Amino acid sequence: MKTILLVNIALLFCLGLVLADTYAPQPPKEHCYNKCTHYKTVQGQCVDFEWTGTKKQCCLWKTVGQGKCAEYKKISKCDKYSKARTLCLGHGYKQVCNKVTKHKLCAKYEWKEVCKHNGKNHGCDSYGYHFICTKTDKSQGCSLYTYVPRIKHHYKRRCSKYSIQQYCAKYKKIYKTVRRWVPVSKKHYKGWIDHYYKQVLEKKFHTICVAYAKKKTCTAHQRVKFSKKIGYDKKCVKFFEKKYCIAKKRVKFCEKWSPNKFCDLKERVRVCIKHRVQKFCCDYKAVPFCTQYKTLKPRCIKKSHKKICVKKSKGYKVCAKYEFVGGKKVCKKYAERSVCAKKQKVCTKIDTYKKVDTYAKK
Repeated sequence: MKTILLVNIALLFCLGLVLADTYAPQPPKEHCYNKCTHYKTVQGQCVDFEWTGTKKQCCLWKTVGQGKCAEYKKISKCDKYSKARTLCLGHGYKQVCNKVTKHKLCAKYEWKEVCKHNGKNHGCDSYGYHFICTKTDKSQGCSLYTYVPRIKHHYKRRCSKYSIQQYCAKYKKIYKTVRRWVPVSKKHYKGWIDHYYKQVLEKKFHTICVAYAKKKTCTAHQRVKFSKKIGYDKKCVKFFEKKYCIAKKRVKFCEKWSPNKFCDLKERVRVCIKHRVQKFCCDYKAVPFCTQYKTLKPRCIKKSHKKICVKKSKGYKVCAKYEFVGGKKVCKKYAERSVCAKKQKVCTKIDTYKKVDTYAKK
């Protein structure tokens, strides 16, 4: 029993020694370094150079302008000719319409019902309507019209040259006696056929002119152009834009109540719904026109000019590349850099702890 107690006391004593060694204070460590307190500026490397005493010299030559044209020659050519012009050498007069009269005629009829006899009744004498537009649109209309005449051309032959010829106005018939031999074939008394000629007298008639006259005949003709007005075309010369309603809503109401009449007997009558205008000339006037023309030959109205080379250049020498020879390289500018001029030693403490494992096996 005493032995166990002594062992325990020894163990506690050893444990106290170990714990005392573990938490014993250690001497502090320091970290020292050199800190610059003053700086100074010194000359660094060269950043800008300059060449002095150099000379510019050509090292490569080339020929320019060889083969180019040095002298030109101008050549003109007609590209466009005018049309042949026609001049009037002789004038005449023709009759044309100076004033047109219009008549309005009905072109289309329609049958409508009209009241022939009225009856009496009490009711609304007059109705009124309110039109409410629900949708509108725009349209373009014509406010001024003009009539352009339609012209039709036709040609007629006209004599441009006459000649006077003489002809016989009265003839006379005369005759003369002429001897003529006529072949005769007769039977001879001895039996054969005898052929011979006998002389006969006959009258020959011919006519001679006893009175002459002159007549005028046409030897050359010419086509003359005439114009005729065959109608008119309606053409608008002034337009306007207006706003119109494309959807309406009508509201009917009575404006006056009184005894009124109503139709109790109707009849059909024919009314005109479309008219046409008939035109005719009521006054004429004479206007001149050409009766003889002369055509002029075309002439040049547009020319083009072209240059051709008659002499070419031999060229001349120019320098294509230069080089600098000789000289010396001199520094014009240096860079500046900062260096430390004075240093000071600085130390700082470092806190350290040693970890001891109390349960480690010895």
